[in-house]
Amino acid sequence: MITQTLLCLKRLILYLIPCVVVLLPVRLFTHIPAYIFRKLLHMVAFTCVTLMIVFADTWQAASLTSLIIAGAAYPILAVLEDKPWFSRLFVEKSHGEICRSLWMLFGMFAALTAVSWGIFHSPERAAISVLMWGIGDACAALIGIPFGKHKIYISPVNGKKSWEGSTAMFISSLTCGLLFISLTGTKLSVLTVVIAALAGTLTELFTPSEYDTVTVPAVILTVLLIL
Repeated sequence: MITQTLLCLKRLILYLIPCVVVLLPVRLFTHIPAYIFRKLLHMVAFTCVTLMIVFADTWQAASLTSLIIAGAAYPILAVLEDKPWFSRLFVEKSHGEICRSLWMLFGMFAALTAVSWGIFHSPERAAISVLMWGIGDACAALIGIPFGKHKIYISPVNGKKSWEGSTAMFISSLTCGLLFISLTGTKLSVLTVVIAALAGTLTELFTPSEYDTVTVPAVILTVLLIL
């Protein structure tokens, strides 16, 4: 398992390095809106954890690699987060958010992989749940922030999110799920993917933004496993 984990880790690092090389100049030398850059970071995060399923030969290697990445990056980020430029560079909403999000994201992926692949022998469902969450969440922000004119006034949302953003999440999450099952041959019905996309959208709507990294993919995976 050690050899498999090291190989998975190596491949993941080879994916992350060019992403960092591209994103840093974009942030430093362009006037890209902060929320767009934030979602670009999220896209790197959820695609890299999805690719770990492809990179790994076993669920143990995938889960362990995820925890190693989080454990190695955390002390570095914890030291840097006190620097004045850190919060601006990574578009933190609150102090320590990047460190918390790091553990939630990679911890969530390790758990999802262990459950979906390790218990139910279905790595595809772990991958599709992360992709449906990641792409849906990105589209919700990219549409909702600039075009969200109709706010949702339902407790506890209370105007913080919009119907446009939630609709964009549902449509993009559903489209991602349908494309995934059609391209990979995963045995999931269209109705199951529709219900999973709707459940993920509702979960994202009522979950504080800092914690939807955990709740949304977990709910989507639960639906995909049960149905």
